[in-house]
Amino acid sequence: MKKTRLGGISAILVGICYLLTVIVVLLSPPGENAVIDHVTYMNQLMLVHYILGALGILGIMVVLTISRTLENQTKNSEWYPYSQVMAIIGFALLAINNFRQTGLDHELSHDAVHAGGAVLDAVVIGWVGLVELSPQGWIDFGFVGIWMITVSVYYFKISKNLSVLGFIGGSCFILTVLGNITGFSPLVMIGMGVGGLVIVPAWFMYNGVLLLKKPPLSISPSIHGDIE
Repeated sequence: MKKTRLGGISAILVGICYLLTVIVVLLSPPGENAVIDHVTYMNQLMLVHYILGALGILGIMVVLTISRTLENQTKNSEWYPYSQVMAIIGFALLAINNFRQTGLDHELSHDAVHAGGAVLDAVVIGWVGLVELSPQGWIDFGFVGIWMITVSVYYFKISKNLSVLGFIGGSCFILTVLGNITGFSPLVMIGMGVGGLVIVPAWFMYNGVLLLKKPPLSISPSIHGDIE
């Protein structure tokens, strides 16, 4: 398999990026509203956007690499190609959305606060619609979560530990979406706290370590014992 090293390094970096994102967000507790937060914590939140933008690009590499490792096992599956495309769309939107916000959030939030009054009120009300391309996380969290769960089905005979991590991590991403939809914050806290801070980074970094091994991760029965 070609470029396994690039895919492995990318997977480790994706795990690190998810971890860093959650840590930085936790260090920037929400205030009165998102506009004020983007003025108060501008440097931290801009850093988050750059990290997530890079994560989206690296995530596409990881999806393509893992898909090649499972090529023989998924070649007769009608569902897997759809889940792969969903994950690529999810990571691509994550990159587009966050790189877009690096050039939008700073100017919009500062101009709104400077103008004050009705302008500030209007920007606060419309903030999510103005800056977010996937406000509830359907695409950037939900699509990636569905792909992680799908991959974990095929990973079960290769590495049970990796499979279980993938099931939990993907489910946490879906819980985050459900929490955003329903407004039930405990679901978001579980999804991002357990998933984003621990399980999802661990899953991607674990993938990266296996992809860097020689021979590379594959579905050949002869190497099942090597990667348990």
